[in-house]
Amino acid sequence: MLCYAKNNFVKISILVIIFFFLPETQAFGFSFSQDIAPHLFWTKEYKAKNPPPTNNMPKTMNEYYREANKAADSAREIPSPKFPKDEKIVDIPDPSITLVKYNNPPGYVDINLNNLKKTRKINSIGVVSPSFDKMVYSTVYYYPSTKTAGTELYLMKLDTSKSIHQRIETAHVNQGKRTIYRTGMDALELDVQKTLTVIDWSQDGKRIALKEKISYTPDGLWKTNLLVYDLTTGKMKDLSEVREAIRYYWRENHNLHLRDYRWDIYPIGWDALNPERIIVFAYAATGEKPKFLGAWSIDYHGDRSMLMSLTSTNFEVTQNGSCLKAEYNQ
Repeated sequence: MLCYAKNNFVKISILVIIFFFLPETQAFGFSFSQDIAPHLFWTKEYKAKNPPPTNNMPKTMNEYYREANKAADSAREIPSPKFPKDEKIVDIPDPSITLVKYNNPPGYVDINLNNLKKTRKINSIGVVSPSFDKMVYSTVYYYPSTKTAGTELYLMKLDTSKSIHQRIETAHVNQGKRTIYRTGMDALELDVQKTLTVIDWSQDGKRIALKEKISYTPDGLWKTNLLVYDLTTGKMKDLSEVREAIRYYWRENHNLHLRDYRWDIYPIGWDALNPERIIVFAYAATGEKPKFLGAWSIDYHGDRSMLMSLTSTNFEVTQNGSCLKAEYNQ
């Protein structure tokens, strides 16, 4: 009986305390949704006042490249490259077609792949050697069943008995060409596309600098490789050493691990001050605005990479190759 009485007394005491303090608590404006819930639960009101941090990193490589190109064009602290255009006509009887320098402006020429999935095959611009006796071009093939693309690089000899304009205009892609390199065609890699674009001929006409772009269907453009084809040896050299040098420099000197970011190189052309070296620019997506990783150069052997500047892109490159350009009357 004593135990039962004590239990009833405790229950009555608790009810009295709650009844006594409840009005007073309400008088102080106590609110579960305002005072307790925001600290324990993700309510709509809490989410509205405390939005998650914005992730400014690009979601795809295509998005990153758009932002990187904007930064390269508009960055005040990083001067944009300024190269004079050379539109000089060379031995042109037809006023509607001109022979112009190919790598003009430097590093910007690329293959237009907008209709690749429809046509399944696209040819690049034919680039003529400095001596006007050879032409190189590439053909990109698309395979819809595997969502892959591969590229074949061709070299043609031109008929030197004709004028410069005629030998180029009459060159036929099905006559006298030979394959000198393939990428993305010897192995099946689902959803991977590889394209080859000519950067420029070397000044002596013995080598061809190229950029190999590798993209992956879900992520877009993945990375760019710098290649050099040597006509004297008939071999292609992958100058991946320059990418390794850039990674090593930023890791050791600035504690920036580029493996954690989207970054890439932009080959510009053959160095005008040293015709055996190729200049490349590099950018990384390290935040809202892509970061300039410097102007670099590497010799065609791939033996030594060199940092040229961390702030300037104003370097002169040669323009050795030529191509035909159609002029349309307005």
